[in-house]
Amino acid sequence: MKLPRTAKDVFKFTLKEKLLYNSTIAFYKLTGLWRYPIPTSGDIETMTRKDIIYWIYKSMYPVTKAVKNSGLEEFFKQQSKHHWSLPIGFTPNETLKLSAVGDLMDHPFLPNSADSLYNEVVDTIFDSDISMANLECVVFASGGGAFEIKSTESPPLYYKLDHFNAAKGTQKHQYTFLATAGNHSLDCGEAGVLSTIHALRAEGIAFHGMNETKKETHVSTLIEKKGFKIAVISHTFGLNAKKPPQDKPWIVNRANLNGDVHEIDFSTIEKQIKHARENKADLIIAQLHWGLEHEYYPRPEQLDVAHHLAEMGIDLLIGHHPHVIQPVEYYRTKRDPDRIVPIFYSLGNLLTPFTHPEFCRSGVAKISIAKGKTRDGITQTYVSSAKQTEVFQEIDEKNQKLRIIEGAQVAHSSQIEGAQVAHSSKKEIV
Repeated sequence: MKLPRTAKDVFKFTLKEKLLYNSTIAFYKLTGLWRYPIPTSGDIETMTRKDIIYWIYKSMYPVTKAVKNSGLEEFFKQQSKHHWSLPIGFTPNETLKLSAVGDLMDHPFLPNSADSLYNEVVDTIFDSDISMANLECVVFASGGGAFEIKSTESPPLYYKLDHFNAAKGTQKHQYTFLATAGNHSLDCGEAGVLSTIHALRAEGIAFHGMNETKKETHVSTLIEKKGFKIAVISHTFGLNAKKPPQDKPWIVNRANLNGDVHEIDFSTIEKQIKHARENKADLIIAQLHWGLEHEYYPRPEQLDVAHHLAEMGIDLLIGHHPHVIQPVEYYRTKRDPDRIVPIFYSLGNLLTPFTHPEFCRSGVAKISIAKGKTRDGITQTYVSSAKQTEVFQEIDEKNQKLRIIEGAQVAHSSQIEGAQVAHSSKKEIV
């Protein structure tokens, strides 16, 4: 079985598109004019032909630079020097460990990998009180359709049950929470949404992002562990031009997360934050499916959105969708000058059907949370540390198996600007 290296390998071109797209990509690669991100739509619902060509280009040659003259590269360089410390006078008496990974995509080797997939990273991912991931595919036994991309539509992404059973982990080591609001959430229509909801409930896995009733859109998901009550919400920027049922526009949580902060409707998120507060949540986490694919830095407008959410009441932000790792920001809020909100803009792919080394790299967010008394005697909960550890999806094509590794050195060549990159699977990224 020949596995695709990048999205270009599963793109179904017409002859006219093939000639146009290949020549345009070759031109921009040769000239270097797309070395920096350009203005573009990342949502197939609004993509122009130029957007599509740029998207294919990035899938072949991920964009390693930030928006030109944005200052983001220096900004994140300074962020990487952040030193964690709890507020003066704060006395912690309870702690909670949380881990989070990025996209769990389908792969043809998953059914053969249930006994090997997570063996090397059990401590890294599952040695936490709460472990989280983004479920990129719906769980739908009746799913069908070729894994191919066209200029007007994306491929349907879905898990057959045996694939899902491998991806979610074993009963002993399985995810506590899965984010379910993503651009592929409606790939199999309402039936795929309901099938996913039922599969997660059957496994006892908490989730947020898909809704069986309108009432569910007004609440957060509450997870109680070790005396902590953690609230989680999940939203996506788009739905790949798929339309929800007319009588159920709320079936997937969607907000224009890639837009200008002043033009985004945050009303649903506000209701979910209110629900978390009314239920006395100690910490509120937002799982956001957003950003531009195959770009190593978030766009400047994403920082505005992230900061706005932090001021609304989000205490930790976990991002995914770009399929590569993006840096972390440590944002000090105005609502509480003692509070630092870690913003993981993208954790990359933990599982991916593509073999390009940069899409097989991902970050595991490792977060510690402390609850205690402030110097004024008020009970508060703060993030006390947050970091990323790099892991890598290893593909055994001979035996058709996958495993996530993080112990030994992983050396692989990268197409990024023709460089050779050696990655340590236990490398910490900040």
